[in-house]
Amino acid sequence: MVARPALTMPFFDAIRPSLHRLPLDRWPNLTNLNTLAYATRIRNLANMPIRFVEADDGGLSAMAYETQIARTGRVPTRQNWHDLFNALQWLAYPKTKSVISASHATLLARGGQTEARARSIPRDVLTMFDESGIIVASEDESLLQLIRNFQWKTLFVARREDVRNKMRFVLVGHGLMEKSLAPFVGLTAKAMLLRIDAQSSLDTSAAAWLGTAANLASARNLSPLPLLGIPGWDPRNNDPSFYDNTDYFRPGYRLRPPASERP
Repeated sequence: MVARPALTMPFFDAIRPSLHRLPLDRWPNLTNLNTLAYATRIRNLANMPIRFVEADDGGLSAMAYETQIARTGRVPTRQNWHDLFNALQWLAYPKTKSVISASHATLLARGGQTEARARSIPRDVLTMFDESGIIVASEDESLLQLIRNFQWKTLFVARREDVRNKMRFVLVGHGLMEKSLAPFVGLTAKAMLLRIDAQSSLDTSAAAWLGTAANLASARNLSPLPLLGIPGWDPRNNDPSFYDNTDYFRPGYRLRPPASERP
């Protein structure tokens, strides 16, 4: 199962260490996942150990699901790609996932304990990142600004070597990771742009970004990023004309850095 060729692509770099420790001949079960969780001692913000448990057949509301994780550390997990990738992201980015879970629970409680009243812009931002997020990190602010300004050919053609040498791209959205099993033109992530050095922890930095209220104030603080344009992520982008497809590499609104990242 885990040995399928698609999983060797860069879309799955974040979870690769755990993938290599899962069985190759069958679907991973909860015991396999919990063995990895125990070995890495991952915990939520309430300091409860993360454990993957069988999902209720009837399904949980967003409130019940997020509150259960935040309060008990128990993550309902079905036997499908979506939930497997979610579990593996917990193993890879436990600080980030813990902040997402705890923030959802806090916002839900603040919203009056009803789903309709609880749905808010901050929760939308958290959900978009959790499902479709990618971390993009660089010390070079000019490269990050090219993403904010939708200047795809300048970024991926004119400054291609800078992108290769000075930027880190790590897909963390488990929903988008599922779609990446069969990549298609149109595959687009919500990018968290981090101006940090190459030695900085992506997990710690992403958790801090998500824990800053100003960053959750607008969905535009997550920049659209066409995944297949990243060098090395699709062989077609070796041809500069690939970026001429403006239905995919769209021009768009210009983004300022979030308030927390401005000088």
